[in-house]
Amino acid sequence: WTFTTIAGPEANCPCTLWDESVVPIVPSVVDPSTIELGVKFQSDVAGYITGIRFYKGPTNTGNHIGNLWDSSGQLLATATFVNETATGWQQVNFSAPVAIVANTTYVASYHTDSGNYAANSGYFSQGGVDNAPLRAFIDGAQGGNGVYQYGATGFPSNSYNATNYWVDVVFATEVASDNTPPTVTMTNPVDDAVITGNVTLAADAADDIGIAGVQFLLDGVTLTA
Repeated sequence: WTFTTIAGPEANCPCTLWDESVVPIVPSVVDPSTIELGVKFQSDVAGYITGIRFYKGPTNTGNHIGNLWDSSGQLLATATFVNETATGWQQVNFSAPVAIVANTTYVASYHTDSGNYAANSGYFSQGGVDNAPLRAFIDGAQGGNGVYQYGATGFPSNSYNATNYWVDVVFATEVASDNTPPTVTMTNPVDDAVITGNVTLAADAADDIGIAGVQFLLDGVTLTA
């Protein structure tokens, strides 16, 4: 027998729901209210959300804040957009990637002070978005999609006419690791001293890390038992 293996779609990540070439029908609606706008999504595989994207129309000016929430409304990460262009897709990265669980609903959103957001009315009534490993639900599958909340930044839970507000996420299956070994320095140890210490390892459930070993050096020379 001869077998050929191929990489899954997640091998091409970082991934987004929409490509850069996809743009809204209405880049700026006439609604100058402060508002939080979002989308419900899942991933087929566990991984990390590293940032938020949104499509900016020419009159959607001012400050924009990207947020990631779990389905209950708990805020998982937030970041302020900087160096925006006048229009088009904008992206902000979180200070630290957020681990997410496969097949679990999350909400990506952004807040705009000026309103005038991008919108496609009825978008999610026609179908969801399936850009493996990411997907956004058809309206009604997980309640309404997309979602919004007027006023100060907060969890967007309202929906109207299955409107897509063009909010997106950046997903990665892996994030850069820090493989730098820790250094412990002891000043003026006495003869026959017994040196003890603790190694603490913190990790998320999605991480695959461990301690390979411990090495002791004296003036740069490896100590042997």
